[in-house]
Amino acid sequence: MIWGWRIAAAVFLTALGSMAMLLAAFYDVRMKASRMVKINIVAGWIFILTALAFFIIDLGRPERAGNIIFIGYPNGRLAQSWMDWGVLFLSGMVIWGLIYLFFLYTPSIVISIFKARVRLARVVLDYLVILTGIAATIYTAFLFAAAGGKSFWWNGALPILWLSSGLGYGAAWSLLIARFFEIPTRVRTDGGAAPAFPVEEVRAILHELSWIDLLAVIFEAFSWALFLTVAYANHYEARIPLTQLLLQTYAPYFWGFVVTLGIAIPLLLEIALLRVDPLGNFAKWAIPVIFIAVMVGGYTLRYIVIAVAYYYAPLSPLVHATSQWGPWWG
Repeated sequence: MIWGWRIAAAVFLTALGSMAMLLAAFYDVRMKASRMVKINIVAGWIFILTALAFFIIDLGRPERAGNIIFIGYPNGRLAQSWMDWGVLFLSGMVIWGLIYLFFLYTPSIVISIFKARVRLARVVLDYLVILTGIAATIYTAFLFAAAGGKSFWWNGALPILWLSSGLGYGAAWSLLIARFFEIPTRVRTDGGAAPAFPVEEVRAILHELSWIDLLAVIFEAFSWALFLTVAYANHYEARIPLTQLLLQTYAPYFWGFVVTLGIAIPLLLEIALLRVDPLGNFAKWAIPVIFIAVMVGGYTLRYIVIAVAYYYAPLSPLVHATSQWGPWWG
């Protein structure tokens, strides 16, 4: 196997980091969940850096990784392949993350630079994070599709699967952070106590994140159904790894970790969570369970999509083939 667990980890962390930063930008545009925004930006930036490290370590010559983005220069373009574009997207997320950290932790310097346009500059940065985050999440689907000889990856539903599952990772992470770090506190004001962060606003944010995660899980299930249907109809060679995924070698990982742990359990818990107080005791244990289930199922999803494509089986028992020497003497 050329691409193994390190690439699976890199693709998973890319999706997690990109979607965590995307949701941070989404809430920052609306000026909500300030503490979650800070944590998501810092954590997402670290996830992206870790993903880049896995990509570089997996190369045959890690010290020459920087040359990837310059391959297209002789032909007059910056990026010549999806691998080159991926480096640009991930580098963009790293750069936007650095600028965002600058905005968050050095406000006096930012004000001296942008003066009255600080909010406008930050909103522009939010939209750059959102657009680049989507591109960074789905680009590996196009990279895999461009890989020669792997008909299992020649699937137009793969970008949809990558985006929907990645949004689920980011939503589960954000839900965990918002539940345990956006807790309302009370401060003294003019002789009385008042909430520093309204309880109802916290509930509304948690409720909204629950909906985002629920819809992402439903969208992921639909994307899997579409991916499997296209894989079966696309090319007869794709049916060999497809059989391994659904019925044989990789079936326990797919049905146990991806479907049951990564989709069914979060789906049921999110439905239940929408019916109770998100600040109550049920949410206190349900949200960590959702997070763990989505993370384990998410990494397994990335790994088996990569690993199954490398499965090779004896040709003649599984597909119809005609000997090159002739119909009767071969």
